[in-house]
Amino acid sequence: MQLFFLLPAALLLGWYLQYLILKRKIERTINAHSQLEEIREEVARVIIELNQTTERNIALIEDRISHLVELMSAADKKIGLLKRESEKHEVSQRVYSKLSEKPVVKIPKSAVDKKDNQQEILRLHLSGFTPRIIARRMGLSLGEVELIISLSERKK
Repeated sequence: MQLFFLLPAALLLGWYLQYLILKRKIERTINAHSQLEEIREEVARVIIELNQTTERNIALIEDRISHLVELMSAADKKIGLLKRESEKHEVSQRVYSKLSEKPVVKIPKSAVDKKDNQQEILRLHLSGFTPRIIARRMGLSLGEVELIISLSERKK
């Protein structure tokens, strides 16, 4: 009779052990899946953060590039202006060096009449000489030269 009770008890104990073993395996599997799912969610959040950071950095870089393009454009304009000014300066230096090569000849007033003086002043003015240089070259005052130039310009 003991055998009669022992056999079902052993069977029940075996099934119970199988139940515990299967339950533990299922829990491990479910737990591994849940952990894997949590890891996937975390990786997804990190990827989203990285994408947002990358987009922000790209926007900052594009902004700086556009600012640099503006600065380069302004620098190019200034370089062009400086080139034009240096060309003007070189031309004026050449003119002044030519003037310094020629001796200044003062023409006395009595030798040339007023009409010839006026024509000579206007010719020199049209050649690009300043009133100060013309006055020194002709032996006249600066005011006289400026007056003759302004009167001829008014006539035109």
